[in-house]
Amino acid sequence: MFRNRELTLQEQRMLGNGETEFFSAGRAPCVVAFHGFGGTAAELRPALEAIARAGYAVDAALLKGHGTRVEDLQEATFDGWVEAARARVAAETARHGRVVLLGFSLGSLVAMQIASERPAGLAGLVAMGNALTVKPHTRWPFAIWEMSRRPMIDVYMLKPQAGDLVDQALMESLVTYDRHPLRSAREVWLAGPRVKAGVGRIACPTLVLHGRRDRVCSWRNAAWLAEHLGTRDVSVRIFEKSAHVLCCDGEREEVAREVVGWLGRLH
Repeated sequence: MFRNRELTLQEQRMLGNGETEFFSAGRAPCVVAFHGFGGTAAELRPALEAIARAGYAVDAALLKGHGTRVEDLQEATFDGWVEAARARVAAETARHGRVVLLGFSLGSLVAMQIASERPAGLAGLVAMGNALTVKPHTRWPFAIWEMSRRPMIDVYMLKPQAGDLVDQALMESLVTYDRHPLRSAREVWLAGPRVKAGVGRIACPTLVLHGRRDRVCSWRNAAWLAEHLGTRDVSVRIFEKSAHVLCCDGEREEVAREVVGWLGRLH
């Protein structure tokens, strides 16, 4: 861990050597995609490429504070991420008429928050590795800190690897910060219960995907979400051999096929 200070160039580095955003022209519905905390669109790239090959438009821009310097993420808030995401959704709706929100981890919370607001033109929602709750090793330290009633200090937690994968063949393709600012990580933790309280307002067709071996957010999140959505048009699939970053794990081709097939069934 590092207290807030001037970070050296080496400490500002990102892991991986892939691309941080993904855009593709195509037909409606446009898939507006949101990556995970500290990450980039590289976490979603195999699925996004398959969606683009199927002819759909894709907008997978960076969330605020991501893909630049880790210090830029320090001040980011959930409200800020959602506000910028709303603008992207509105722009793509104006351009294509219909949009599908696709969110992974933190991005799933952003996508679900917007879906619960029922914006015009929303055709569907894809929630991957949803972060409505996180594993105890993540949530307990935050809960203990909250009980202390002290303001969150500016600390960075080093990441042991770029992402939670079983099959690590694509590990080097992930582009993500090599540390997490705890202050903005707390924003993700606090957003979970807030978004959870509103999922009953989500009325659009929804696809829920999760990896059984997810060490960040339990696969049980998928079952809970499916039961509590406001829509009954819900498809759920648990990928038995995948962990958190399921778009890049060993079942990535099947994950991509699942998403593209589901898109093709939307009215």
